[in-house]
Amino acid sequence: MRHRIRAAVILVKEQKILLVKHVHPIIGNEWWVPPGGGVEEIDKSIFDCAKRETWEETGYTIERKEIQYIREFIDHELDAQNLEVFVKGEVIGGEITLENIFGKGQDEHYIKAVEWIDRENLRDLTVYPEILKEDEFWDDIKKDNMPTKYLGKTEGDRDGN
Repeated sequence: MRHRIRAAVILVKEQKILLVKHVHPIIGNEWWVPPGGGVEEIDKSIFDCAKRETWEETGYTIERKEIQYIREFIDHELDAQNLEVFVKGEVIGGEITLENIFGKGQDEHYIKAVEWIDRENLRDLTVYPEILKEDEFWDDIKKDNMPTKYLGKTEGDRDGN
């Protein structure tokens, strides 16, 4: 099993969170996650990765703040143990688009939408990490310089299960 570091950005405005919709191209399962992806050689840090991935998946330029959450998950489909870092961020430029993912690898086959989703509408979606649906998250996001929280370890496949 290989190890992978993944960085994602949590962007919230007016009780809405920016999420990226993934649909498994073969079995059709869908799930929503904050914009992010694996650290690559061009990234100088997890923060650079988070900025790059956010631009690729959403079209937004962001300013990063502190690390909010860390979680681990096993992806059996990719045979990878992931360490995922969620960085709190703020949009400072750009326009929402999926155009930047084309030609960047397999993401263009999975990513189907990027949307600001209202807190109330999260309940009906499959969202990772699951804390994004909970009141705890909405309380956490209001805090400045909150301590980083470890969300635990889960197992699943790239299809979100």
